[in-house]
Amino acid sequence: MNLLDTTAIRRSLSAVRTAIAGRLARQSRPSTLATQATQAAQADTAPQPLTAADLALRDAVAILADQSGYRRTLESKRPTAADGSPLPWYTYPAIEYFNQLDARGLRIFEYGCGNSSLYWSRKGAEVWSVEHDPAWHAAMVAQSAGLKGLALRETREAYAAAVHEPGATFDMIVVDGIWRPACAAQALQALAPHGVILLDNSDWYTDVAALLRQNGFFPIDFNGFGPCNPYCWTTSLFLPFRSPLTARLQSPVPIGGIAVQQGENW
Repeated sequence: MNLLDTTAIRRSLSAVRTAIAGRLARQSRPSTLATQATQAAQADTAPQPLTAADLALRDAVAILADQSGYRRTLESKRPTAADGSPLPWYTYPAIEYFNQLDARGLRIFEYGCGNSSLYWSRKGAEVWSVEHDPAWHAAMVAQSAGLKGLALRETREAYAAAVHEPGATFDMIVVDGIWRPACAAQALQALAPHGVILLDNSDWYTDVAALLRQNGFFPIDFNGFGPCNPYCWTTSLFLPFRSPLTARLQSPVPIGGIAVQQGENW
């Protein structure tokens, strides 16, 4: 049912009233009640004007569906903007934040290759990435001309340690692939001074978020909808400074999110 179809319920009631009217008409009773029921059913099927709330809701859905590109991502099953350009599979509030970032010259390492790799590369960052799945790695190689490196590492130890292979430190490390607890531990050792860590699905990976907070990182949480998914989640940017608020923060629980069972392999 279309959320903006304000006549759907009225049509259902109309069908009930029409059935009642028919039953009354078949009986040898005065037709007044049947006539009234039929008239009421006809009135309910007439187009009803949209209320101010209906119009506002329609406009709000249009922003998400069309301007953010959400409708396109549902159809393509790929995180893309409205114009088809690649987007990270982060929440839309996080994407809007990073859209305003001048990423030219930033050194970024990603656990988990995908549209986010292409997004950061197009913004001028120097991007290295690691992938654990051979088939997905092969598919991304064809699109990764702008990347500095795209490694395939199929074991947890090799995958997590891949951040050290370029032989340099990074301004940002994105933890958004498999084996995230092990990857976060390695990321702490590979950051440049004042570097940041981005953890996607931080509302699920509460243990990883806790590890980063314990190591002096302060989270900025971006809750909301994002590409492809019919639910909300949290993308968190962890900044390297201690705050009196850190110990007071609870794990994010986005409105419209889902509860999950953490697993070692995702």
